[in-house]
Amino acid sequence: MSADDFTGPAVNGPEARAAQRAEFLDVRVRMDCCNEATFARALLLVAELDGIDDVARACGVGTEFMRRQLNGTRPLHFDSVLQVTRALGVQLRVEALPDRPR
Repeated sequence: MSADDFTGPAVNGPEARAAQRAEFLDVRVRMDCCNEATFARALLLVAELDGIDDVARACGVGTEFMRRQLNGTRPLHFDSVLQVTRALGVQLRVEALPDRPR
């Protein structure tokens, strides 16, 4: 066995963690019960697991402000979503819904 056998991202490496965060958020946003508050709380959970101090700093805000912004009790602004997802190393994607009713 050689190093060439392990060409994928490290199990606990930054790419693997980013992929896990992206998958977690993608599953949440696709749920029928997903709304602004539940998605905000999912972002908060991922930010806390990733290190909320670093995420808040990357967004240019304090940690407590970040927690209040993502706790699901205040309106979640789209620019905040973009800032947090970028700080987490993930991006949003838009897809057509299968069998969209007309």
